[in-house]
Amino acid sequence: MKESGVSFHELAVVGDQGERKTNDVCEKLDERVYRIDGREVTFPVRVNHAAMLLNAFAVDARVAQGMIDGSGYRVAELIPGKTLLQLALIDYRENDLGDYNEAAINFPVLAPGEKSPLPIFGTLARIVRGSLSNFIYRMPVDQEFTTHAGRFIWGFPKWLSRIDIEFGEDRASGSFSDEGEPIFSIGAKAGGKGEQKEQRVASLAIRDGRAWKTYGTTAGAGVTFSLGGERPAVGEEHPLARELRALGLPKRPLFSISIAKLQMQFDPPECAEIGAPFET
Repeated sequence: MKESGVSFHELAVVGDQGERKTNDVCEKLDERVYRIDGREVTFPVRVNHAAMLLNAFAVDARVAQGMIDGSGYRVAELIPGKTLLQLALIDYRENDLGDYNEAAINFPVLAPGEKSPLPIFGTLARIVRGSLSNFIYRMPVDQEFTTHAGRFIWGFPKWLSRIDIEFGEDRASGSFSDEGEPIFSIGAKAGGKGEQKEQRVASLAIRDGRAWKTYGTTAGAGVTFSLGGERPAVGEEHPLARELRALGLPKRPLFSISIAKLQMQFDPPECAEIGAPFET
């Protein structure tokens, strides 16, 4: 596991060609074209088919804020003292960046100067509308190319780990482990017929001591939403598992979501000094 505060894109990725650092194999050609490990990536980056499951938990806001200190952001509180933790697993099946699995640990956050929403319904309403940004705390993947791309283009904290995902007729499940140690396993009901209307949401990350903001547009079919859900399994020894336990896990989620067919489109990132506002 990579400790908090590390510059992920400077960490060597051990792949088929040995150990290589992201900055050594990537370059920005212009505002809409990047060369990642010898391959050009042009915006917008499109995902034609992905499947996702997500559990959301009410957790200790003070502990969560301590985890993201130095980012310039404040966790958005559901009620005083509680914020939302999102654990997600995504199976990217048809994607400009390849076929791979991804895990994510996110918190909804407020930018510098942004007013806090009203407790409970104000925060949840902004999450539903997509007007509350997500801070990407950790985002491991299981393929080398997308590790380099996610780090260099968007500043996402990616590294290679093991992520397993399975979508059945009525249940989706998956797990994330790192260096042989379990981090979390989650499940959610599946088989729903709901649809997610197109939504544009900002993701935030820190790279090279600067803040990075990326807008992604998502729409989905086969959506299953459940209040509550399955109690996750959480590891005990790994540093990241211990962070999840410090937040109060394992416990039942506030809600669970699975989406059988998710479509996405990602824009180029915007960059700003930490603590400074973005242009958009």
